[in-house]
Amino acid sequence: MAKSLAVIADRKTGKSFKKEISSDNLNSLTGRKIGEEVDGIFFELPGYRMKITGGTTSDGFPMRKDLALQGKKKLLIPYGTGERGKKGIRRKITFRGSLIGPDIAQLNLVIVQYGPGTIEESSAKENK
Repeated sequence: MAKSLAVIADRKTGKSFKKEISSDNLNSLTGRKIGEEVDGIFFELPGYRMKITGGTTSDGFPMRKDLALQGKKKLLIPYGTGERGKKGIRRKITFRGSLIGPDIAQLNLVIVQYGPGTIEESSAKENK
């Protein structure tokens, strides 16, 4: 199984931190949806609460909030940000559903409630 990462954004400082997610913790997060709040204990941050904002699969497909499934699906959507095209042209793009599963490679989170200590201290302990 490939390693999974959690990218945790701290809105107070404007920084983001990477934490590795163990396979046991990823299995316990299976079935959660984008927008739900989870406990920081899954990411070795007791006392913290985090909101799931998105993620990607190991194949690189982004999660989409309005797809309530665990697999991939092709959607016909208009050209998005950063893409040039004629007005009214749409194309099929593959997205992954909003439910977390075992194929998640990256999980994006935002801190909602802060706990004791800082994330920088805990990430310094991991690097030693």
